Amino acid sequence: MHEASMPELSAYNGGFDIHDADSTLRATEQTLSSVRQGLRVLERTSGFATLIPAVGSNLVECLQGATGIDDVAAVPGRILDVKGRTTVPTEPEFGASGHVATVLLMARDAGVDARGALNIAYDPEIIDRLEATGHPTAAFDPETELSIAVTEAVDEQIDALYQTGGVGIEPAIYLLGTDAPTVAAIARDLTAVGSRTEP
Repeated sequence: MHEASMPELSAYNGGFDIHDADSTLRATEQTLSSVRQGLRVLERTSGFATLIPAVGSNLVECLQGATGIDDVAAVPGRILDVKGRTTVPTEPEFGASGHVATVLLMARDAGVDARGALNIAYDPEIIDRLEATGHPTAAFDPETELSIAVTEAVDEQIDALYQTGGVGIEPAIYLLGTDAPTVAAIARDLTAVGSRTEP
């Protein structure tokens, strides 16, 4: 009966208790809702489009026990800068991010307590702003295998990973946080700090 009225439920194999706070269905819906909330923050942040790299941004959040990219919710097609406006092309889905999701998972494996991540354009001034506002950062080598590079870079709890580019690799900063809205708020605050410091 539930599947007849809610076709979306057919994607979930086996039985579940929809009222169970720990159910997979509830956890996935909460994560998707959290990403949507973070996306609204970014869409409403004046100037966020200036932080979007050429490859686009993605805001991601993983399930508590995530083991792979299928456990990470993200925006299919990424977040784009369309004529200076932050544009989210479609609703978030699980498994929709490869690179940003992998960075998040590798950071978690290395000991970072984070479930949310967002990639933005690299600028040394942004790294300075992060450090100045109490967000520790760590650099990694983009030309080293990702799991090794991130593990070598992380030796304490951090709020951002970054790499300064390489052959065919765009420089990038990966903001990390408790969840997607937290990471979006860090990005929002960065644009506010940037606008105040400009002449």
